[in-house]
Amino acid sequence: RRPIAVLPSMALLALAIVALATAAVDQTCPSTNRALVLRHRPEVGVHMSPSNFEIVELPKPADLGEGKVLVRNLYASLDPTQRIWATDDAQYMVPASLGEPMRAATIGVVEQSNEPSLPVGSHVVGVGGLQQYYVTSAAEGAVDVGEDMPLTSHLSVLSFIIGLTAWVGTYDILDVQAGDTVVISGGAGAVGSLAGQLAKMRGARVIGIVGSDAKAQWLTSELGFDGAVSYKDGEVALVAALRAAAPNGVDKYFDNTGGVSTEAVLKAMNNGARIALCGVISGYNSGEMGLSNYQVRGSQGRARCAR
Repeated sequence: RRPIAVLPSMALLALAIVALATAAVDQTCPSTNRALVLRHRPEVGVHMSPSNFEIVELPKPADLGEGKVLVRNLYASLDPTQRIWATDDAQYMVPASLGEPMRAATIGVVEQSNEPSLPVGSHVVGVGGLQQYYVTSAAEGAVDVGEDMPLTSHLSVLSFIIGLTAWVGTYDILDVQAGDTVVISGGAGAVGSLAGQLAKMRGARVIGIVGSDAKAQWLTSELGFDGAVSYKDGEVALVAALRAAAPNGVDKYFDNTGGVSTEAVLKAMNNGARIALCGVISGYNSGEMGLSNYQVRGSQGRARCAR
């Protein structure tokens, strides 16, 4: 995944990863387990802040049961969906637990093992949380990912959060075909940028919605998107830009953001178009996730959730 700016609500998580990575960098073996614990759930309309979390020293897991392994986390994935997990709202997974290490996809190295298929030194992907150590097993889904691919690829293009979401949304829900015009909000994000490349592999015309000229340039010059438009100038300007970039209308929409981007795309969609509802990033903090023109456009397309 390309380096990106950390969102304000995720800044503490980024700092925590730096803190949790200290042992890995120093090649030391701590006797305790440093963890970022979720103390308070974020309130609607308020950004997550240090007051929601606490960095604590927990006992390092000692006694392993049969088939169990002790994993030292090397990398953790920061994803907008963690803003959802931190709430107690109805969602696609059980909410993250208060008083426990914040949920996160991780990749780590096995330091102790009671499982022959996961020997010491093997690399394991899992939901290890924002902590230095955790205990898991093959029965819980732990798999030795080998060394054929860069380790971080298992938290991006090959991850169950990023890669699988982009694949299912593009190929299953949208069923992108050659000749389709596909629009992706959050086009320069982890999921959006991958979804766009997958759509291009099917022969579609792909347009990304972004928030800066630099992101637009990256999509069109490096990732092969056919166009990129900005949402920063408001809905009216975005509708005009979309109609110029997609003169024959929009056939498929991969929605990561909701908000002004979605309002604009709905005004440019063809009858029978499909929408993959992946995220509503624009409303995660404000709680404002409604659509003003959904009733007008709802009969003209079909929508399914990518997660």
